[in-house]
Amino acid sequence: MNLNNLFSRKERRHRMGYQMMRNALREAGIETPDKAREEISQVWKRGFRTMGVGMLFLLGVLAVIPTAAPVILALALIMVVWVVNSNINRQNYIKRYIKEEMKK
Repeated sequence: MNLNNLFSRKERRHRMGYQMMRNALREAGIETPDKAREEISQVWKRGFRTMGVGMLFLLGVLAVIPTAAPVILALALIMVVWVVNSNINRQNYIKRYIKEEMKK
C-alpha cells in the first residue's frame, strides 16, 4: 500500500478522467494525431482564457473590497494551480489517446 495513494484513489480518478476525455475526443471526431495535437493547444488556450476571466473577476472584487487582498491573492494562486494542473492532466490524457487509440 502506498501512503501517498491510499485505496488507489488517484489511479481510479485518472482512469475515469481518461475515459471521459477519450469519449469526448471520439464524439468530437478527432481521429488523427494531428487533430489530437491541435486539441492539446486548444486545451491550453481555453485554460488561459478561463484563468484570465477568473483574474478579472478577482480584480473586480479587489476593487470593491480592498481589505480582502490576502484572500483574493490566495484564491488567485489556487486558481492558477488548479487550471495548470487540469491542463497538464488533459494534455497527458490526449497524449495517451494518441498512443493507445491511434496506433500507427
